[in-house]
Amino acid sequence: MSSQADADARTAQRPSDAEIQNMLAQAVRLYAERAAESEGALPAFPAGAPMTATEVMVTATAMLKAVNLQVFELGMWQAWSGR
Repeated sequence: MSSQADADARTAQRPSDAEIQNMLAQAVRLYAERAAESEGALPAFPAGAPMTATEVMVTATAMLKAVNLQVFELGMWQAWSGR
């Protein structure tokens, strides 16, 4: 298979922006619901998940912007809620 065919196959398998947004929205709702039900802390990822700090920061920044929150407000909520 040619490199162009490989690139085309990878592109065809990628979810659309809307699909990614819907998956993230559903995951956030499910995580928040489960975290609220949990007695202790609920880790965001399974142990050993190959997440990078950059991936998390890019996603967290987009999520904060989407709901018009600043990092300061997140810090205040964490302090007040004990989470």
